[in-house]
Amino acid sequence: MGGARAGESLKADAAAQLEVRVLEAQVPGEPGERYDVLYRMEVISVLRSSARVKPGDTIVVRAYALSKEALDRGVAGPTLLSPGWLGVAYLNPDPKAGGPDSGRQFVIAANGDSFEDIPPGPPSLKWTQ
Repeated sequence: MGGARAGESLKADAAAQLEVRVLEAQVPGEPGERYDVLYRMEVISVLRSSARVKPGDTIVVRAYALSKEALDRGVAGPTLLSPGWLGVAYLNPDPKAGGPDSGRQFVIAANGDSFEDIPPGPPSLKWTQ
């Protein structure tokens, strides 16, 4: 239970909460159990952000993913997102970023809880009986 609360706290403290689409995922040639991933993502909408990003921007996100074998053993962590994946990302500015595009370089903010699928239907849709 504490892990879920910690994940929610990290999400709340994230510098950016963005709806994104994965354009590209770069992984090492021989990924291990836990491996680094570099995502190129398109910003669909800005839910909350202290960074200067807007819909249509392309951002780069440094993250990690766990192998299917590790996930099958019950190890908690993020899976590799496929190009075309659409969801919400909780991000912080990349402390290693530099150059003119440094404002568009991010790292995951909530470890394995940094990416969420968007629930089906418009977020504001409420069903009533």
